[in-house]
Amino acid sequence: MGGALGPCKRPPWIASTAEDMLTFQVSPSHPGPLSSLVVLSSPSPDAPLPAEFLRRARALADAYLSSDDPHRQCGFGGGSSRWRAEREPLLDAIDEDGDFLDLGCANGLLLESVVEWGTHRGVTLTPHGLDLSAELIALARRRLPAHADSLHVGDAWSWSPVRRVRWVYALSDLVPSTHLGELVNRLALEVVAPGGRLILGSYGSRSRGVAPDDLAAQLRELGHDVRGESAGGTGPVTRFAWIDVST
Repeated sequence: MGGALGPCKRPPWIASTAEDMLTFQVSPSHPGPLSSLVVLSSPSPDAPLPAEFLRRARALADAYLSSDDPHRQCGFGGGSSRWRAEREPLLDAIDEDGDFLDLGCANGLLLESVVEWGTHRGVTLTPHGLDLSAELIALARRRLPAHADSLHVGDAWSWSPVRRVRWVYALSDLVPSTHLGELVNRLALEVVAPGGRLILGSYGSRSRGVAPDDLAAQLRELGHDVRGESAGGTGPVTRFAWIDVST
């Protein structure tokens, strides 16, 4: 889902054609992604995400749950070939075995895919996930029953893991754009393990001609040392960038 929901996806009003069909179930007049919602005050790490942001995020989850198709439950309608072409490049950030946390995992399809794609690259990953929607987490637990205890309900802004994780993946629109800097700082300090890596993703829309965000540039503007970046799909449609957390 998008917003405070999950990296399987991008909010349907800026995603692919099949995703656009979900738009009117969420907000017929919505002008853009969840992250574009204006927040007038500076974010505090101790304050919850804006209520309107969370309301729309939960409405988006309901839209995903209206479909029985696993890809559409992640807000994606481009088919399995595009799914892999546009998502697998995030694995360019991963060069060894370890725990992999998807913050906003939706129905767990991306987790399942990343674990499978990792084996083809000689990397063994143990899946962990978080999503705002209890119903989507229930689907993820059915998809990954051996890892059900590692799939949690919550939002990335306030959730803290029992232990920190080697590889952490999050879409940049997990929070409003005004909150991204604070989110990155908190994840680096509290969620990513020392010596680990935080991977950010951004999904554009081929059908709408919307490019993904230049995350490497955004991270540098926030004062971070970008260790690498990759992109997927024709356009590209997705972009990924990552930073390391010192030991």
